Formats: sequence, structure tokens, C-alpha cells
Amino acid sequence: RDETVDHCQWYGISCDDEGHVTGIDLRDNNLVGQFPVYTHDVDSEEELHWEFSKYGLANLYELQTLDLAENTLTGTIEYRPLYNLRVLTYFDVSGNQLSGEVE
Repeated sequence: RDETVDHCQWYGISCDDEGHVTGIDLRDNNLVGQFPVYTHDVDSEEELHWEFSKYGLANLYELQTLDLAENTLTGTIEYRPLYNLRVLTYFDVSGNQLSGEVE
């Protein structure tokens, strides 16, 4: 990744005038691996705490569209961090190898 290139210029990324990411369109883009939402940790009392990494999708508060369909993403989608995406209107992860239930 080239740190000198503005993230709004990255392939598949759309931004508003203020530089907030509003769209990610990486449909059929040969993505492989775990679905990227968040990082989490368990504290000494064994409670689950959500720690959103600066690279997590859950921090993209202005995200309106997310299209990751037709790739090879695996794992389960933890839906709780996605509650941060209050303006998300389009979400497509079909055609991947995800498991679990949508709540």
C-alpha cells in the first residue's frame, strides 16, 4: 500500500467532499481471507470488549455502500460493529464463503 496516495484515490473507494469514505466497491476482485470488520479483545474479567482498529470497516461512519460480493471471503460476520454504520444503505457480500446467521 502506498501511504502517499490519498485513500479517496484507491481503487474501489468513493469519498465525499470532506474525504470520508462513502462507498467500497470491490465486487469480483479476487479478495481472499476473513471478513474485515473489527478487532476484539477479552479483558481480565473475560468480558468481550470491542476495540475498533483504525482500519476496521466499523469506523467508516459515513459508509453508504459496501459491495464485496463474488470474492473468496470466509468466516462469520459479527453484526454488532456494523451498527456503527448508520447511513449504510447497500450491503452485498453474496457469492463468498461466509457462514452464520444474519440477525
